[in-house]
Amino acid sequence: MDIKNYAEQIMQQIRTQPTTSVEPIVQSIDKARFIEICSWVLEYYGGTASHNFLLKFNHLFLSLSVEELRACIGMMSHSKSLGTDSLIAFYGFFTSVTAENFEGLNVEDEVQRYIGKNIRNDRVNRLQFRSLGLSEIEINRLKNTVSLEREKQAA
Repeated sequence: MDIKNYAEQIMQQIRTQPTTSVEPIVQSIDKARFIEICSWVLEYYGGTASHNFLLKFNHLFLSLSVEELRACIGMMSHSKSLGTDSLIAFYGFFTSVTAENFEGLNVEDEVQRYIGKNIRNDRVNRLQFRSLGLSEIEINRLKNTVSLEREKQAA
């Protein structure tokens, strides 16, 4: 699978058919591929475009552990800080994750700019949810995300 082409096709679909369900896409990719796609999108798309991607794939994205997010960040090569900034901003804008949840990702500067600003209920965000056709269940899942799971250490 060519990650770049696949990610661009997904972004084109989000841009041209924002309310279309992503379930068929979700069912066809595994978590490892999804992390690669996230990394590519975060690296090459900024701001609203990357947030639209993360919102459309919120179920898969919010299921990533801190270690998986670290892998995602590690795959970014070009303008890594912009991708990391988009990732942290997503959590700050749309979830209730706290700064402590990012311990170990070495993103303290980015976290301070967004986390804890209590802007997830912003009017612009509500319009974005509506324009992407997110269900109330998906919106509530975003608002109630309170932590990033850490992978359990094998004993």
